[in-house]
Amino acid sequence: MRVIVNPKYENLRKEIECIPDSFGDKGDIVYNDRNVLKRIDLHGVDIVVKSFKKPHIINRIVYSFFRRSKAERSFIYSMAVQEHGFDVPEPIAMIEKFHRGLLSESYYICGYDAGKTVRDLMDGEVKGNEDKLSAFAHYTVLLHQAGILHLDYSPGNILIHQGSNGEYTFSLVDVNRMQLLPEIDCDTVCRNMCRLCISREVLSYIMREYAALREWNREETVKLALHYSDQFFTNYIYRRAAKRDESKRIVSHVVLFRLYRAIRRLFYWERHISSLLLKEESRIYHKYLYKYDYCNLLAPDYQL
Repeated sequence: MRVIVNPKYENLRKEIECIPDSFGDKGDIVYNDRNVLKRIDLHGVDIVVKSFKKPHIINRIVYSFFRRSKAERSFIYSMAVQEHGFDVPEPIAMIEKFHRGLLSESYYICGYDAGKTVRDLMDGEVKGNEDKLSAFAHYTVLLHQAGILHLDYSPGNILIHQGSNGEYTFSLVDVNRMQLLPEIDCDTVCRNMCRLCISREVLSYIMREYAALREWNREETVKLALHYSDQFFTNYIYRRAAKRDESKRIVSHVVLFRLYRAIRRLFYWERHISSLLLKEESRIYHKYLYKYDYCNLLAPDYQL
């Protein structure tokens, strides 16, 4: 077993080393899906333990010999974010367990952060949230100017806090996918923000504020960000349906839908063909895809 402990919590090393054996029995589940998060009291320290899903055989080899595990990256990047002056849940430790020389289990341990995710803010409206959104834009500018690029900059990975003075602050979670870059340009920023907002109005507001602070062209920045966001959420519809829909033939339905759309664009001048294709697209959309079209990107084409 390999354990790295933040020097500030070296006094808890023995207790930390026991976490893999007690994880199944202790604590309250915070999240349980691909990975499992539990909130645990560790000798008076309120912690969250993230147990990463056991990797498949190829990744077991990769994480054992060629690349840092998700747990180790979470620890290292959290320390780096703190060193740059930004908030993350306090990094405490990481644990890796091996079986026959290959990584089998990994855990990341951090302090509990009581902040709420920004999901409601990003999916809502601008009106009444101007202060929060402006604060978020300013925070993101500072993050990027420091060279920190969170590669999964999505609402569930950003927590918001309101201080006693009424000011809003933010912290990052799930930072195992991150880059530290010397410079982050406009195209990279807009690509990075693509999964942030279901609301195009909210994304437009944030990007205008962001562009003003960076002295970039506001309208061009907004246009580019919306382009990447629409692209992401359109593809998200197909991925989500293929993963979550219970139909045994959902993948073939998705492929046909995309094929029909492509052909219809080629034969837009042929009304009969276009009409038949549109009818089939509409049938597939309303039966399988509409529930995942959170941004109503495809809906205008298939209104009943």
